[in-house]
Amino acid sequence: MSVTLEITDGVALILVEHSSAGPTGADLAAVRSALDAASDAVAVVLHGGDRSFFSGVDLRQVARTSPAQVRAHWEELRLLCEQVARMAVPVVAAIGGDAVGGGCALATACHARVITTGGGLGRVTSARADRAVLTGRRMPAAEALRAGLVDVVVPPCALLASARELAVSHAAHKPRKRAQEYAKVR
Repeated sequence: MSVTLEITDGVALILVEHSSAGPTGADLAAVRSALDAASDAVAVVLHGGDRSFFSGVDLRQVARTSPAQVRAHWEELRLLCEQVARMAVPVVAAIGGDAVGGGCALATACHARVITTGGGLGRVTSARADRAVLTGRRMPAAEALRAGLVDVVVPPCALLASARELAVSHAAHKPRKRAQEYAKVR
């Protein structure tokens, strides 16, 4: 997995390109480091690539991993989600494809979400999506929009531009003060 940080006009783009095996605890720590490095930005766009928003854990790999390593991985994911939720600037998830499991948890930790038309959420953690949780089915983008779990649904070619636009819009409303507001609702 590679993590790149690019700051343009005050908006940080953190691009996480991952393998099909899913992120390791060290990979998640690298994303946390990129968020730290983006602390002077006015907004952050977090993008996991065009096929999925942070591919899920490889269950075959989990079967070969010690329980302590599995716990450490989930702890790193928890820390990342917490860091995103507590950022003093808005963090927008640019979801290309699906966000399932840990990717869905990370997307819901972001302050706003933009998803492609063919994308979906899986194993959604919001109480508004109990049906998806209970059935384990993938929630298509349009349904996630109706449920209020994503803010915008766009064609894949417009994903990053739309996420950036939403991030700038959120940043225009005194984001440092809004960090206190975010903390109250999370």
